[in-house]
Amino acid sequence: MNWLKSLPIHLLIAFMLTIMALPSVGLIIYSGMEGRADDLRIATRATTYLLDNVASELNSKVEASRQLMEMLSLMPQVRQKDAAAVNRVLAELRQRCPSYANIMMVDRSGLTWATALPTAKPISLADRKAFKDARSSGRFSPGEYTVGKASNKPILNFAYPLKDDSGAFDGAILFGIDLTYIGTLLKPSKLPPGTSFGIFDHKGIFIYRTVGAEKFVGTPDRSNQFEKMKNGPETGVIRLTSSDGIQRLSAYRKIRISPELPPYAYVRGGTPMDILLHEANHQLALNLAVMFLVLVLVFALNIWLSKRLIVNRISSLESASRSLASGDLRVRVGEEVRGGELGSLGGSFDEMADALSFELSQRMKNEDVLREKSDLLELAHDAIILLELDGTILYWNQGAATTYGYDSAQAMGQVIHTLLQTVFPKPQEEIVQDLLRVGRWEGKLSHTTSGGESIVVSSRWALQRDKQGRPWRIMEINSDITEREKSQQELLKMQKLESLGVLAGGIAHDFNNILTGIMGNITLAQMTLDDAAQVHKLLKQAEKACQRASELSNQLLTFAKGGKPIKKNVAVRHLVEETVSLVLRGSNVLSVLNLPTDLYLLEVDEGQVHQAFSNIVINALQSMPQGGTFTVTAANVILEEGNSMALSAGRYVKFSFSDTGCGISPEDQKRIFDPYFSTKAGGKGLGLSSAHSVIVRHGGYITVHSRPGVGTAFEVFLPAAKGEGHEVVPEPPPAATVVAAIPQRNILVMDDEEMIRDLICAILESLGCMVKSCANGSEAIALYAAARESATPFDAVIMDLTIPGGMGGEEAARHILEMDPLASLIVSSGYSNDPVMSDYAQFGFKATMAKPYRASEVAEVLDRVLAH
Repeated sequence: MNWLKSLPIHLLIAFMLTIMALPSVGLIIYSGMEGRADDLRIATRATTYLLDNVASELNSKVEASRQLMEMLSLMPQVRQKDAAAVNRVLAELRQRCPSYANIMMVDRSGLTWATALPTAKPISLADRKAFKDARSSGRFSPGEYTVGKASNKPILNFAYPLKDDSGAFDGAILFGIDLTYIGTLLKPSKLPPGTSFGIFDHKGIFIYRTVGAEKFVGTPDRSNQFEKMKNGPETGVIRLTSSDGIQRLSAYRKIRISPELPPYAYVRGGTPMDILLHEANHQLALNLAVMFLVLVLVFALNIWLSKRLIVNRISSLESASRSLASGDLRVRVGEEVRGGELGSLGGSFDEMADALSFELSQRMKNEDVLREKSDLLELAHDAIILLELDGTILYWNQGAATTYGYDSAQAMGQVIHTLLQTVFPKPQEEIVQDLLRVGRWEGKLSHTTSGGESIVVSSRWALQRDKQGRPWRIMEINSDITEREKSQQELLKMQKLESLGVLAGGIAHDFNNILTGIMGNITLAQMTLDDAAQVHKLLKQAEKACQRASELSNQLLTFAKGGKPIKKNVAVRHLVEETVSLVLRGSNVLSVLNLPTDLYLLEVDEGQVHQAFSNIVINALQSMPQGGTFTVTAANVILEEGNSMALSAGRYVKFSFSDTGCGISPEDQKRIFDPYFSTKAGGKGLGLSSAHSVIVRHGGYITVHSRPGVGTAFEVFLPAAKGEGHEVVPEPPPAATVVAAIPQRNILVMDDEEMIRDLICAILESLGCMVKSCANGSEAIALYAAARESATPFDAVIMDLTIPGGMGGEEAARHILEMDPLASLIVSSGYSNDPVMSDYAQFGFKATMAKPYRASEVAEVLDRVLAH
């Protein structure tokens, strides 16, 4: 379009007039083309009508022939193959129907056994398409153009199958239509001048042609249009250059015996295009000539008027514009160009000149102000960045260049979050939605500088809107707070170390109390050896102190998040009643237990869950120094996939531990399960953190709901045991532990602690076992091998899991199992967090014994292992 803009005005006007005249020219051409199209449609309609008549006439002839052949197939003479009688019938039929070149009867192999034209010997028609199709399809079938072997005439063959009594193919009736007869169908028709008709067989061979029949009949169509007819619709129109070199508009029609069968012939008629379009072309040329003369006169008049009324006035405006562009703001054209739209344009020009004078003075003032603001942005230490809505950087101040190491040229046009590899605190889409909704967003982001260093920034986003109030751009201000974050992390580490010191002091205090109980009771037992009852009582107290030490160590392992639960089926009622009664005994807090009798069994580590529940009860007790009510409820629940707690689908027991204490503030509820966080003076902040660790490690869920001054409720979900079992009320334990002897067995003990070895050996010998002991895995392997060779194998091996500086139980077990896959191995350890203790069978062990253990536990494990 640039070349149009460079044209003079009078030529542009001429060009526009030409464009305005184009519809008229187009209308004339369109009318002419419509006339041509009408002529073509009329000619095509007449030709198509004639083709339909020819096709109908030919199909009628074929259908009559089919009915005749069907009647012949039913004649007794034909079914009995009476050649003499059938020959007479066929000869008579041909005399009555001279359009038939010949009528023949053939056997299964295609040899003639009867014919309307006598022959010296049988003729084979097995190669005829009509015969092949009738034999394969079992129905009336057309053939193709051929020269009759008996009649020596050009014919179109048809065949009708003969069948024997069983319905099997028994030959065929063939007759050929004399193609010279087909021409008689077209003779009565009044054809348009120059029109020619042709009839083709299914291969495109001319059967008949109105023009030059002797030249074309029996030859293929040379117009290369037969494939279009064959692959086209039933009737259609095509344009072609015929074999005589004349362009024709031709119509065609397919001829079928029945709709489901392929065409056996095609009829086509065409008229020369120049004859059809002669009158329409003449009228179109005349209309265009008249239109051209009118346009020439209009153009001349418009060019003369445009120069006087438009071009001269625009020249004045052009001259004034150049003066204005050169800086002459005093130029005006209102008097020279007046009247009409150009006069309005002249007035607007004068107004523009006045406005430019005023704006120039104002712009000089504004540029001074903007220059001052830009200098302030560049002096800011923070990174100030202007962004498109998609994050493309539009402005990048010196503070951003200092913070990230990219200068303005490197950053402009980049997408900021790709350039700086932004790590968001939550999905970016959510942040953008907040920004669009509120107009502002603040938070911490992690960015990467040009040197690959990761930094933390305090980011503030503000949404800018356009004049219509639509979101337009984003202003982002980032402050580098990396050093401040590092300082806070160091402070947190110091707080945790301080808490560990407090924890260590508490552990030392508890263990000293426990050891005092153990040593004191043992010392008293030694002093009262003569009083058996008193000795038994004192030793029982020492045993309880040892059990407390074991529970304390298990609690520490649990808090360290290393203790994998050793699970078994546990009854809810027994676990809750024991925990609540133990913690609240002697306090001024009333306990209320709502525990249905049909609760599922839990699949948990009883010691760990007992400790977690104890920590929750202790927290409630400490929140009610003046007394109150502590309520525990439990219920069976079944969770589906996609639940709000993100737990696996299945059966759970839901617990609610609620108190009427002082409650917890909303701010503290967010940190209630953090290690070392406590709301109580002197609190260590480990109880609820430990409880949370236990519940989560068991595949459960814990949360808190609290209102200050009202109370607190902890909600806990724990997975139920596999199967359909419910809890049963446990029987009360016996008054005294009785350790029954077991059948004499040969036992091997491996432990690096001599005191432990002596203890376990003494227990086993008291149970009636024969015992050998060793200090590490290598010795155990050697003793086990020697016992097998001496035909005195060990019935069981108790192996310590961890041997400092030597082979432990896990490795020794592998060697022994290679030697004896049926070995009865029992793993023993003081570390319940080791995976071998919880999944002992996976490592080849038959049972596990966690230290410390009683004689009754040793007897129970051996009895269970050796019973198999």
